[in-house]
Amino acid sequence: MFIFAPSNFLKRGVLSPSFINIQMILKSYIQEKLLPFLDDRRLFIIDMHISPQNQIDITIDGDSYVSIDDCVEVSRYVESFLDRDKEDFSLQVSSPDAAKPLILPRQYYKHIGKEFLIRNIDDKEVAGVLEKADIEKIVLAYQIKEKNGKKKVIINKVEEIPFQQIKSAKIKLKF
Repeated sequence: MFIFAPSNFLKRGVLSPSFINIQMILKSYIQEKLLPFLDDRRLFIIDMHISPQNQIDITIDGDSYVSIDDCVEVSRYVESFLDRDKEDFSLQVSSPDAAKPLILPRQYYKHIGKEFLIRNIDDKEVAGVLEKADIEKIVLAYQIKEKNGKKKVIINKVEEIPFQQIKSAKIKLKF
C-alpha cells in the first residue's frame, strides 16, 4: 500500500513530497510458511489477525497442551521469515484462553473426560462430560431429572452433537 501526502500538507512543510511505503503482511504468506513448522510439532493455528498496521496476533493450540516455550518457538520462527527492514510489524503468539469457547474440532480430542457447557444453535444449553470426539461430532454424557409420577428420577443420557449444531462449547472450569 502506498500513501501519498496531500499537497496542502506539503506546502506547510509537514511531510516531504515522497511516497511512504507501508508493506502489508499477508495472512496467507504467514500460514503457508508456518503450517509445516506447526505440523512437525503437532500444533495448529486457531486464529490469526493482522491489522493494517501489521500487528500480528496468532493463537495456536496443540494435540497436547501448549507451553510458553511453544509460543516463544513459534514467535521466533515467524520472525525468522519476516524482514523487519521491509515490513514494520509487531508479533504476539499465544495459546487459547481456558475460559474461551473451543473453535476447531481438533481441539476437542485432548479434552475427553472433561465437563463441558454446550450451547446449540437454538440457544439450548446442556452440561455434560465429553466422552468422544471425531471430525463430525462430539458425544456428551449428562444427567437430567424427569418426573416419574410424583417422584423425580435421574436419567443418564448420551447425546451425539454434530459440530454444525454447536454454537459454543466451553470447558467448565473447576475452582
